[in-house]
Amino acid sequence: MMGRNGSIHTIVLVLVMLIGFGAALGWPQYEKHRTIAAAQKALDIGKSLAFAEASYKEHYKAYTPDFELLDADLPCPVERAEGKIEMVCSDYTFSLAEGNLVRVAHKNYPKWFDINIDQGSIDCSHEEGSLVGQHICDRVNLSNSKN
Repeated sequence: MMGRNGSIHTIVLVLVMLIGFGAALGWPQYEKHRTIAAAQKALDIGKSLAFAEASYKEHYKAYTPDFELLDADLPCPVERAEGKIEMVCSDYTFSLAEGNLVRVAHKNYPKWFDINIDQGSIDCSHEEGSLVGQHICDRVNLSNSKN
């Protein structure tokens, strides 16, 4: 009876170790995928804001830092603090920078997208040496096809 109990414990231990090993290998890949998906979503929101800003400028002859004035569905709340107006989502903040740039900044990583409304260009920037920032910039689709 004792030998049988020991072998069941051994099998359970091996299964737990295999599951743990699989999770240890799979979790970083899952986090990378999740980070890239969030960046792509944030970039798409930024493109929509840039398009709405361009439409706003056609009508009012100027851009607005207050995204609530745009004719767009905002996925996150707009916050006003310390003279800044930002739309704040879970991982990213959105703001109008330098008059004609929609800035999409990550909250935790030194990384951002600048969408130049006038030129229709997108710049993905990150702090030098930031592997996460470089990885995100390398993986997201920077094309303007959704604008």
